[in-house]
Amino acid sequence: MSNITIRNHPKYPRIYVSGSLENPRLYTINKTPGKRVYDERLIHYEGIEYREWDPYRSKLAAIILQNPIKDYLRKGLNCLYLGAASGTTVSHLSDILEEGTIFAVEFAERSIRQLVQNTNNRENIIPILGDARHPADYSRNIFTDVDLIYQDVAQPNQAEIAISNTKQYLKEDGILILVIKTQSIDSISKSDKTYKKEKSTLLGANFEILETLNINRYAAEHMVLIAQKK
Repeated sequence: MSNITIRNHPKYPRIYVSGSLENPRLYTINKTPGKRVYDERLIHYEGIEYREWDPYRSKLAAIILQNPIKDYLRKGLNCLYLGAASGTTVSHLSDILEEGTIFAVEFAERSIRQLVQNTNNRENIIPILGDARHPADYSRNIFTDVDLIYQDVAQPNQAEIAISNTKQYLKEDGILILVIKTQSIDSISKSDKTYKKEKSTLLGANFEILETLNINRYAAEHMVLIAQKK
């Protein structure tokens, strides 16, 4: 029996916290009780099993800890996740978006095998082996437009990749969460210069930047843009 008290996050439904709001620990309700994805801690509280959500392992958890203005993770959303890797963050999205579908695209064959293994008992995740630079190539696996695109890929042209996927899959009023790893774009240029270039690319494609978040505390050289088509 845990002596941790878990409560609802005051802003984001389906996300839970313990400790102070100045330095909270994050949790999601485990959609597959008893099963872990990345050796995360399982906590039982008042008859419910929670999975601790590590911001050093998941950039989306780091984003939540930066307190975005709006809740972008309503439980019925359909999400296209670009750069799903082995499923750490995808699995927490599976907990949160319990009534939606997550199309999880990953390019590396080893990672996609781990993703399939880690999420094969989560019916709202569809793993897709694909290259985010070529969104048309995986269109046969995506049967609906999505409400949210979450992108975390280590490629030089991250904003351009996001734009091409939004054109193919994002609803008119949909949201883009773009995690910019500046060292993947240019290992020589200053991070701030690289970030501004990617932001300018989005603005030039008629996107409105809703929020800018710095998650460097949890993931070095990373910035996040939350955007919507005008």
